[in-house]
Amino acid sequence: MLSIGDCTLQTLDVQEFSLDGGSVFGAVPKVLWEKVIRPDHLNRVRLSMRLLLVRGQGRNILVDAAMGTAWNDKMKQIYDLSEWRLDRELQKAGLRRGDITDIIFTHLHFDHLAGAFEEENGELVPVFPHARYYVQQDNLQTALHPNLKEKPSYLSPFVEALSRLDGLAPVKGGTELIPGLELVPAGKGHTEGHQLVRITGSGKTLVHGGDLFPSSAHLGVTRGLTYDIAPLEVVGEKIVLLDEMVDKRVILYFAHDPLITAATLKRGEKHVVVDDILDF
Repeated sequence: MLSIGDCTLQTLDVQEFSLDGGSVFGAVPKVLWEKVIRPDHLNRVRLSMRLLLVRGQGRNILVDAAMGTAWNDKMKQIYDLSEWRLDRELQKAGLRRGDITDIIFTHLHFDHLAGAFEEENGELVPVFPHARYYVQQDNLQTALHPNLKEKPSYLSPFVEALSRLDGLAPVKGGTELIPGLELVPAGKGHTEGHQLVRITGSGKTLVHGGDLFPSSAHLGVTRGLTYDIAPLEVVGEKIVLLDEMVDKRVILYFAHDPLITAATLKRGEKHVVVDDILDF
């Protein structure tokens, strides 16, 4: 566990999936990215879907929800989806599903949203019965009415199930959810309404990198995702944030990195690189 101010942070290692290496690394030549994350014989890379648990002010907060179980056999095979270890990981933290008070979605692409639901009698029902759900209003609207490029990533059954929940609480712009925990708009390079989570206190700061920094292999400013809707904007967003994180010794949390949970950063010869690695 990691303590920052009045908050205690812990990782829930709930699931893994696989994506085509070209999708994960965009235009970056394979000879470069395969040194960081090795592909399998099908050119797929294995990625984590770890969840950040934040406890403080009587709240149990999760950042994102992974993919979960509400998938047919064909989709499970396409994404080489692992078992769903949510209950086991919550038990390690001394919690149950009903103890989760808040879910923060960095955005509503299926690998961040779908795990908030499970299938019951042919319908999607919430996994966390007492939670409130926070997403940027712009991202909710994008997810409900996606453009053609993003439509495969915003799966309507899950988005519509979320839109019907009484606990849905869309936000606009920067928001302090509890003292020391802020929702920070990340720009629209990856998708409209993408947000990061910043936790600050006792001289320390951690930023959840969302899909702007899904792994340590994406610290290079041009190493974006094929899913990014505005790659040049991603470059600008990264430059600003990386300068700040290096200068202030911010801890960057990687939700999709198969090896590194979080790290401080330093300037390398060509781009920003990992410095001290943290696991919690």
